Amino acid sequence: MKINILVFAATLIGLTGCSTSAVDPLQAKPIPAARILTNGTGESVITVTRDNGWLVGGGCFVEVIIDGKPYARIDTGELISIKTNPGRHILGISGDSQGKGLCGAKIGQPMKETSTQITVGETQRFRITGDTNTGLDIRPSSI
Repeated sequence: MKINILVFAATLIGLTGCSTSAVDPLQAKPIPAARILTNGTGESVITVTRDNGWLVGGGCFVEVIIDGKPYARIDTGELISIKTNPGRHILGISGDSQGKGLCGAKIGQPMKETSTQITVGETQRFRITGDTNTGLDIRPSSI
């Protein structure tokens, strides 16, 4: 009986500890200037917030990419707002090209992309989220 309770408790902890949790953009930390790789220009804004949660890539930075160009290295609980021109854009994430050790090897952090159409003056929000089944991903967000 005690073994069943221990197995159940370990499973519950494993399931809850392996997914990320959303961060309110008002509570997110801005990315330090040293990790901003490119400054965007334009009349529209794409805001990216990375969830909290260490077990799904939380030990490494993730690169935010727009149209194939790296913009920033984002950590858990951080946010970046990137100015861009209106139109269609491919927004993605990949492993950290400046990372050391396993982070630099990009193990478990394949590039993932999504597309968006943004108009003049519009702000769109995206969220980097993940779990142990799908790894990290970038998705549109209403948060």
